[in-house]
Amino acid sequence: MATFDFSQLEARERYKLLCAAVIPRPVAWITTLNAEGGVNAAPFSFFNVFADEPPLLIVGIGRRPESGPKDTVLNAEREGAFTVNLADTALAEKMVATAADFPPEIGEAEAVGLAVADGVTQKIPYLKDAPVVLECSVYEIRYLDVDRALLMGKVSALIARDGLFDLDTRRLNVPHWDPVARLFATSYAPLGEAYSLPIPDWRTITGPKETSE
Repeated sequence: MATFDFSQLEARERYKLLCAAVIPRPVAWITTLNAEGGVNAAPFSFFNVFADEPPLLIVGIGRRPESGPKDTVLNAEREGAFTVNLADTALAEKMVATAADFPPEIGEAEAVGLAVADGVTQKIPYLKDAPVVLECSVYEIRYLDVDRALLMGKVSALIARDGLFDLDTRRLNVPHWDPVARLFATSYAPLGEAYSLPIPDWRTITGPKETSE
């Protein structure tokens, strides 16, 4: 087995190993409002649901290439809200385009041709073509250093494309909605075919084994 001692590695080496090992990762395509009122959009794959009561999600946000906090965390901190848009394969190219290092005053949504819609429970617009949207208020922002942060959001609403969820049971109507998964470097992947694997009753695992004579 190969062993990589993280205490002996540079940050960039640790990043490469973690991103290649922990796959696939969901992508939080976050929209915020910049100081000029434009809609910023940026993807982050250090992201997941964190709790259901209260309904929380968490996003790890690194520094800008030239150092300093990224626009997303600064905008979210100023406005007290942000929106997580979840992209499908059809939106993958535009999602990656918004990762370009735009100046803070330029709204990525307009720059790459993304239609937006007014927020429902928050004033932050969401991406109109996203199949699933999570509107969030800022629950907590914890700075790990001067320019890296953990952004925690309390979900106030889920907005979904018509037909994806059953309005009565709240269950997904399809095996999945073709989400984009982040792998490593410039690699992304579709989710692929889903399969069911129920958790067994523990008694069937630890009980007496049948023997054949």
